[in-house]
Formats: sequence, C-alpha cells, structure tokens
Amino acid sequence: MAQHHLSSSIGAKVRAARAGARLSRRRLAEAAGISERYLNQLEYGDANVSVGILARVADALALDVASLLATPDSPPGIGPHGTIVHAPLAGVIAGMSLREQEGAVALLERYVQDRRRSLRGIALLGLRGAGKSTIGGLFAGRHALPFLSITREIETRAGMSLGDLFNLGGPEAYRTLENEVVRDIASRDDRIVLETAGGIVSNRDALAVILASFKTVWLKASPEEHLQRVIRQGDMRPMQATPKALEHLKALLAEREAEYARADCALDTAGRTPEACVDELERIAYPVVVAD
Repeated sequence: MAQHHLSSSIGAKVRAARAGARLSRRRLAEAAGISERYLNQLEYGDANVSVGILARVADALALDVASLLATPDSPPGIGPHGTIVHAPLAGVIAGMSLREQEGAVALLERYVQDRRRSLRGIALLGLRGAGKSTIGGLFAGRHALPFLSITREIETRAGMSLGDLFNLGGPEAYRTLENEVVRDIASRDDRIVLETAGGIVSNRDALAVILASFKTVWLKASPEEHLQRVIRQGDMRPMQATPKALEHLKALLAEREAEYARADCALDTAGRTPEACVDELERIAYPVVVAD
C-alpha cells in the first residue's frame, strides 16, 4: 500500500511538472531516454520506477529528484527553478486525483499570473473623460506609487505635443512611439499606476503588453458623463468639427467596448466622486497595495 501511494505520488508530480513545462509525453520521454509507454505508466503510478530512471526524468524536467520522492509528510522540496515547494501545497497536490490536478493547473496559473501582474501595478483603460488622470493620480498618491501617463511619456520622448507628432509623422509615428513606451514601462521593476491613452485598444500589440503586464481596470461612464467631463476640461479634440458630439462619442464607445471589456475588472465612475472611485479601486485591485 505504501509503495503504491509513493508510486502514485511520484506519477502525479511528474505529470504536473510536465504540464507546467508544457511538454508533450513524447518530448519528455525522448529527453529522459525512456519509452512513451513507460512514461505513461509512471505518470499513472503503474511503473516500478528505478532511481536511475527517475533521476533522468527529473533532470529532463529541471527538477531535483528529491522533490519527486517527497511525500506530504516530507519537508518542502525544490521546484524547477530552485524555489522551495511549500509542503502543505505539495500535500494537497499529492492527495488530488489526476483529473483534479488537471483542473487545478489552469487555476494556479491564473492565480500566479494575476498576482505577478498585480504586484507590477495597475493600468487604467477607458475613453477620455472616464477619470483615469484624476482617479489614477489620487490612487498613486494615496499609496506613494509612481503615476505614469502613456500620452505624456510619448510627448516627452518625441519632444513635441501629440498634435505636432500627428501632423509631422501621422498615426504610424504615434503607434511606433506608443509601442516603444509601453514596452519600456512594462519592463520597469517598480510598482506603478499607469494611465493608458483612450485609443490604445486600437493598437493590438501595445494592448497585449498592457494586459499581460499589469492588473487592468476599465474605468466606465455613460456617454453623457464622458462628454460633460471633456467639456469641463476644455478639451474638445475628439469632437472637433463634429456637430453631433454625443452621437460620435456613443459610437466610439460602442466600437471600443469589447476591447475595454478585456480588462481584469471594471469600475463604473458615473455619478461618483473621485474619492469614492479610489476607494472602490482599492477593493477591486487590492493585491496591488499588499506587500510582497
């Protein structure tokens, strides 16, 4: 019984490690110098595996062989990158069926990705007038975080205003700089609050980097409130020479809504004070302000 439990535990760990490394059974078998059939038996706990073969499998997975032999009662093992495997987590995994482990992989991956993005900061998406500057600035100030604006970073790098940049280089020059700025911001080591440009959702490459690098929040408001905020700011650039500004804004919001909705979460700012929105932002993006 104990032997079967150990074989099952080893098999489950090999299968989970292979899935985590995104290796097919065939590729792992070739790397370890064993048959694919034998590897299948090992993963299901049906093989009487020798230490030598197990060492080859562990080496192919960049694991310490001791981590495959550890039981739930053993001390923490060593993960594929030399990190300590938390003993209670190893115990939970060892007690799961293969089907349960398969279902847990995606959940764990999402958790790890979400936490890592949260620790890098939050990025605010939305049309002009959604409150990105005000709410983002207040949130950053409350938690002593750097507040960056992609638009301002582009103007600094170009050495000119966006209007002049578009006049001289057109949309292509703007997109090139936007991609460069987004990549540089995403490579920073510190935690930040980032204000994205309203049209970043039209730049597939830049949006993909933002979504992969930060906890993203879509700041929403009604078209009417968007328009009133823009008017109060004295900035009518999006609606210049457009007699039906509200209709134009509604169409623009409808066009971009599906892309904005790719954000991790949404915050409706309509009819709410900036302070109330910051309070809500703290709740939905709480991991951002939790210490490592």
